[in-house]
Amino acid sequence: MPINKDLESIREIFQEGNEVDGFLIGEPIHKGGMAVLYQATKEGVDYPILVKVPRVGRDQPVESLIGFETELNIMKAIKSPYVPRVAGTGNMAKKPYIAMEHLDGVPLDKLIKEDGGKLSDIEKTIQIVSNVATAIATLHAQDVIHLDIKPENILVRPDNQIALIDFGLAHHARYPDLLVEAMYKGIGSAPYISPEQVMGIRNDWRSDIFAIGAMLYEMLTGEYPFGCPGTVSGLKKRMWSEPLPPRAIRKEIPPWLQEVVLRCLEPLADDRYQSAKRLGHILKNPQSIQLTHRAEKIYPNSTWDNMKRWFKAAGYQPSECPRPSAVEDTAPVLIVAIDTRQHDEVLRERMQNAAKHLLLAYPESRLICLSTISGTPTFEGNKESETASGIVRNHLVQLMEWAKPLKMGTERVSFHVLEALDPASRIVEFANDNNAAMIMIGASHKIPNKVAPWRTSMTKIVEEAHCSVHIVRT
Repeated sequence: MPINKDLESIREIFQEGNEVDGFLIGEPIHKGGMAVLYQATKEGVDYPILVKVPRVGRDQPVESLIGFETELNIMKAIKSPYVPRVAGTGNMAKKPYIAMEHLDGVPLDKLIKEDGGKLSDIEKTIQIVSNVATAIATLHAQDVIHLDIKPENILVRPDNQIALIDFGLAHHARYPDLLVEAMYKGIGSAPYISPEQVMGIRNDWRSDIFAIGAMLYEMLTGEYPFGCPGTVSGLKKRMWSEPLPPRAIRKEIPPWLQEVVLRCLEPLADDRYQSAKRLGHILKNPQSIQLTHRAEKIYPNSTWDNMKRWFKAAGYQPSECPRPSAVEDTAPVLIVAIDTRQHDEVLRERMQNAAKHLLLAYPESRLICLSTISGTPTFEGNKESETASGIVRNHLVQLMEWAKPLKMGTERVSFHVLEALDPASRIVEFANDNNAAMIMIGASHKIPNKVAPWRTSMTKIVEEAHCSVHIVRT
């Protein structure tokens, strides 16, 4: 087929003041290596707009067009509160562009630079990365793997919420992979690219887990875990080498957080966390983490340890990868709301049995047992039972007793007592914050309404929860 010499120049189409498909093009606000971003407006669109246009012309890499087409296809398919809304798109033949929501926020890499190369506030770091993992889980649930998670592709918004941008290297399990077809398999950002990406594997969702770990390492220490190699042989070292433990660089990092970082950075994907949703949850609930030798390391591996890891990597074989959504579906967060003020043994047993069935059906799931209290005393008495901490402790013990017959490891279950005047709203808020897949509540016919707040709460929970609600009756 002959080359079409009549294609209108992209540079001429996207000039400030031009109108493209109803979008009034404003001034360019960013000129990157592969694309230019313009401010824009459109009648009927009530949010600020960015128009992203690929760079085409002399000395422009072909992968910029392939990445643009990948991003266009994937962004149209994604529905997530952590991804800019798409206001319109154009095709490559006439007017290639993506018009998207212009979200407020500061690029994470800018925050890191302004704070001296790392984030000094460890709690803020944990909150941001937990939100990143939660956002990535919404992509995985839709069979999308980002494959380019790094600080410059994350916008930090108010209250440390985040937005994900730049899907030019992403992979969709149900779409043709244009980058594989074009033989651009190993591309990515050197400090964050996973071992399997280095080997050309683009369909493993745990590559995003690795990138989150590399980013968390950088935010905590100010260093890249494996440097920034510019050669394939340099990149391959992460297949067997282990980074210097973060606590060797920054002593105030808690052991549990080092455990999380080093597990995310395991060379074999099977040894990392298997779910972004679970990673986000444990960062918010560190008491549930089971510590291993990773947590206390303060010295690099010995030469002998590195040799063993090198021999292990020499036989590297990628593991089988189901679709990302299949994994997220098998690792749900299940919440059981227990009224610790009433003692209905029949209801207790039925709720325990229902929980057992769910946990057997989803062996990767996490269980959260919670109860609510209306408040703690302003003026504490002399007895432990008359103090705020004593009251909360009493409810926690009851929750733990409730969960004993389930025989779960500490890494899969956690216990929470929530203070709330409106139990239903607090339970729903907690469930939404933890991306719960289901809330289980009990309905006893024996307890009158005045001492069974769950009854008056049930309708509200069912109506307002973003997840499924399972009611167990006696």
